[in-house]
Amino acid sequence: MPFVPKRRNVKKLMSKSINVFNGKKSIDPETYLESPLEADFCYHLEFDSTVKCYQAQPYSFQYFFEDAVHTYSPDFEVQYTDGSSCYFEIKYLADIARIANFEKWKEAISKAAMKKGKGFTVLNEDFIRNKPVYENLQTMWGARTIEIDATFLVHVISLLDKYHELPIKALIRNDSDADFEQVFRLIFDRKLSASLSSGFLSKSTLVKQTGDSYDCYL
Repeated sequence: MPFVPKRRNVKKLMSKSINVFNGKKSIDPETYLESPLEADFCYHLEFDSTVKCYQAQPYSFQYFFEDAVHTYSPDFEVQYTDGSSCYFEIKYLADIARIANFEKWKEAISKAAMKKGKGFTVLNEDFIRNKPVYENLQTMWGARTIEIDATFLVHVISLLDKYHELPIKALIRNDSDADFEQVFRLIFDRKLSASLSSGFLSKSTLVKQTGDSYDCYL
């Protein structure tokens, strides 16, 4: 019988702990994931400005490995703003260590993906949960729906227009928690930039404007 590409329905995998992620860039209204590590990868996808959209458990495809044809179901397919796309396999290091001939298996899938005009990448927890980036992504994601107050926005713009770069505490009025959370959203929306790898986001974190328009808040 001819091969028919299919998507895996992980909601039916009752033996596993299914995770649900409601992403803004996800093609599906709700993204169902097989592991917490896959769900954590979504934070990276949501913040990455080069990512246009993504889909978990996309359509399967065939590959040739060890003298036989196999079917592979990627964990993700990611489409980028430059028109390229890439499949992703998300695996814990302990799981990778248990797979015989893992590097050859990865190479076989990469070749099959290349024939479809797509890339293939394997990621593990060392990248996805790398500190402090991972925690900072979670913090910003938690602030993604915070409403931006127009008065506060004007306040931030005027200060950064004048001083170019300031610690977050210099933008916060009267030590306001609401102002602090709004800064997190502005960083998540890439209106402000801050280093996510040099330390955990705090009131001492330096921020500056990216030059992106603020029209979405008006």
